[in-house]
Amino acid sequence: MKITERILVDLCRKMNADQLKRWDSGLKIERRGDEYFVIRLFRKPQNGRPRCLDLYRGSSREIKAFCDGFTHAAELVNSASAE
Repeated sequence: MKITERILVDLCRKMNADQLKRWDSGLKIERRGDEYFVIRLFRKPQNGRPRCLDLYRGSSREIKAFCDGFTHAAELVNSASAE
């Protein structure tokens, strides 16, 4: 299956609404030229801290794999903090 920009944006939107809902930041997928970037956006920026950070860059397949892994890690963190 071909990984399109729309698939990546929808995946990111779902992560922000579910797994990252209670986090201080969310993720955004951005395309620059031939590469995609995963950007961490802080919801409440503070003085001395950047508003966003580039986390990862790569092809659409690499970005999807990164997001899948990030989702899994977020689920583990959320379940551990709920206990």
